[in-house]
Amino acid sequence: MAHVLITGGCGFFGAWILRKLFDAGHTPTVWDLELNPKRWLMILTPDEVAKVAFASVRVDDPDAVKAAMLEANPDAVIHLAGLQVPTCKKDPIAGARVNVIGTLAVFEAARALPRKPGLAYASSAAVFGSDADYDHQAVGDASWPRPGTHYGAFKLCNELTAKVFWTDHGLSSAGFRPLTVYGPGRDVGLTSFPTRAVAAALLGQNFEIPFSGPTCYTHCAEVAGYFVAAALAAKREGAPVYTVGGEVADSKTFVEKLSRHVPEAKALVRVSGGDLPIASHLDDKPLRQAFPQVKRIGLDEGIGMTVEIFKKLKARGELAAG
Repeated sequence: MAHVLITGGCGFFGAWILRKLFDAGHTPTVWDLELNPKRWLMILTPDEVAKVAFASVRVDDPDAVKAAMLEANPDAVIHLAGLQVPTCKKDPIAGARVNVIGTLAVFEAARALPRKPGLAYASSAAVFGSDADYDHQAVGDASWPRPGTHYGAFKLCNELTAKVFWTDHGLSSAGFRPLTVYGPGRDVGLTSFPTRAVAAALLGQNFEIPFSGPTCYTHCAEVAGYFVAAALAAKREGAPVYTVGGEVADSKTFVEKLSRHVPEAKALVRVSGGDLPIASHLDDKPLRQAFPQVKRIGLDEGIGMTVEIFKKLKARGELAAG
C-alpha cells in the first residue's frame, strides 16, 4: 500500500481522491492552508476523516514545501493546490504565485526525495481557447493551446514546466485537463454553477447558471480516478498531459436532465449568458487508452449520484447552494 500526498486536498477533488485511496487501502496525507473537512464529510465517514494526516503548507513557499515534502516522504504526490479562474482574474499576481510558483515548488521538492514519487497534477481545459478558435471542432492533447484567461496561461506554463522536469531531471508526471467537473464538493470556480444548481433545486431556491452554451461535463469521481491511477502507476515515464473529455451539453440540456431527478428544477433554475470561453468538445481517446480501468460516468448517472448525496446532506441540514 502507498502513502499518497495531496496538495490542496481540502478542495473539491480532494474528497473524491481520499474516497478512492481509502477504498484501495492507501494512506493519505493532505496539505492545505487550513484544515476544512466539510467537503470530505460529504462522502467520507467521520472515522475516515480522522485518519487523514494533515499539514498546513503554503505551496508558494518553496522552502516550506521542500521541508514538508522531505518530512512526509510520500510514495506518490497528487498536486491540486491552485486558485480558480475568478481569483486569478481579480489578482493575477497572487494567481501566479500559487498556480505557477506553487507548482514549481512541489516539483522541486518531489525531485529532492530519496526516491522519485509518482506525480499527477491538475492542469485544465482552460489551456484551450474558445470553440470559435478551433472552428468548432473537437480539441485534444495535440491541439494548439490558446488560453484566454490568466488561469489557463498559468496551467499551460505548468504543463511545459513538467516536461522540463522530465527532460532535465527524469521526474515523470501526468497532467490532466478537465473542463466542467461537477458533483458534491464542487462549489467554487467558473464552472461550479451546474453543481450549485442541483443543490439549489433540492432546497427549493431560485438559481441562475450564468452561461448557456455547451460545455464538457465530467463527474468528480471519474476525474479523481485518473489522478489516483496516474500517481500510483507502476510504469512512470515522460510528462504526458491528458485532455479529459465527458458528455457535452448546453445549460438548458443540463437543467432538463436535472429535472428528471428533481422535477422542481425546471421552474427554479434559470439559464443566462452565452458560451464559456473554453472549447466544449474534448477528444480524450489517449486518456481512455492510458487508463481503461477508470469508469466513465455519464451525465445522467452523475447527476443522479449528486442528487442522492445532496439529499442526505439536506436531511442533516448541511446542504447549501453556495
